[in-house]
Amino acid sequence: MLKLDHIVISSESLDDGQAFIEDRLGIKAETGGEHRLFGTHNKLISLGSSYLEVISISPDLIAERTPRWFNLDNFTGHPRITNWVCSADFSSFLPHDLMPEIGDIVDLSRGSLRWNLTVPKNGILPFEGFAPALIDWGVSKHPSKTLRENGCSLKKLVIKHKHANNLCLLLSGLLSDQRIEFAYTSGAGSYELWIETPTNGMVMIK
Repeated sequence: MLKLDHIVISSESLDDGQAFIEDRLGIKAETGGEHRLFGTHNKLISLGSSYLEVISISPDLIAERTPRWFNLDNFTGHPRITNWVCSADFSSFLPHDLMPEIGDIVDLSRGSLRWNLTVPKNGILPFEGFAPALIDWGVSKHPSKTLRENGCSLKKLVIKHKHANNLCLLLSGLLSDQRIEFAYTSGAGSYELWIETPTNGMVMIK
């Protein structure tokens, strides 16, 4: 079984991404840390059992592995949602059985955290990046359990893509979350994330 783990907002700089999300939610992001393998760094915001990750290439790090995850090498423009991540138990679920192109299972760590994540060799997940990355936290405590409770709750995540129906069918029976919707679009794929906040009410983020 798969479970929504977190949602990724990419940004050209971490400061820009932090300002983008804090302005919309009225909530201060918490420092995550650095990912030395991919030369990136992040900020986090709790959404209850899941969280938002704001991520960018760090100007202070040289990536040990490229292309970077989440296709960050090719990211330009304003901060926006670029990916979503689902958790799974890799001891009983093989990601390649779901999608052969989902990538390598990469062993990652930061501080006391240790996790495995699927990363394609070209950095782009299937369905032009709109398939979820899969993560297994193993024995590590999930980040949502260490982030400050802020009153924000995820109400809906809409994944818009020309092959949304195929992606939905692929995940059918594995991902049971009524907050996640798939919608057809004839144009470029995109996301809509709806979050209830304690100060700004219902907020929609793309």
